[in-house]
Amino acid sequence: MCFKYALVLAGGLSLTSVLHAQPAQPGKVPVAPAYTYPAPLYRMSDVGKSLNLTPEQVTNLNKLTDETQARYRDDYAKLGTLNDAERFARTQELNQKYYADWNKGARDVFNDTQRSRYQQMNYQYGGFGTLYDPEVQRQLNLTAEQQRNLRAQYDWSNQQLGDIHRVGATDATKGAQMYRDYWTARQDRFNKYLTAEQQKTWNQMVGDPYSFRPNFTPQR
Repeated sequence: MCFKYALVLAGGLSLTSVLHAQPAQPGKVPVAPAYTYPAPLYRMSDVGKSLNLTPEQVTNLNKLTDETQARYRDDYAKLGTLNDAERFARTQELNQKYYADWNKGARDVFNDTQRSRYQQMNYQYGGFGTLYDPEVQRQLNLTAEQQRNLRAQYDWSNQQLGDIHRVGATDATKGAQMYRDYWTARQDRFNKYLTAEQQKTWNQMVGDPYSFRPNFTPQR
């Protein structure tokens, strides 16, 4: 499989965004900023194509993304001034507000089918980060114990993606294999984290599985 350069509730920090949002420069290891916006899914490899987005829609979504990021730039920049606990809570809050604003604007760009599928793909991509959304927690009926254990799963996911980004920046083939292994491991963790009934609800929420791709391309 050839991995090429590739939003809605990712909930991740900069590593998940950088992994997909910024192409690596030949001979250079990209340096991830401490905190940044969630990665816009429609810009990833094949996502726009799978949604049948027109050039005009992509142009409008790019404008919406730029405008939304501009409104939240100062808020995300201030995350670095907070302690770990405050920063984590503030990041979740900012991401939810960011997504709400972005989705409000995207309603005028997507058609009904695209909007529904985009939400499903965002849930899939967000993974454990998605489970921080209060509405998602309500739909899945997460227990108090599950909510307490969520942070460990979330941190594991971000750590894995950070390692993949660092390796893929210099060894795309190995990075791509690590990325495939990550998705297999994440699904296994999801299956263990959710009850059988919750898994059924989750599968209805995310629809057909989508194969996300990293932004580095293995050398042939």
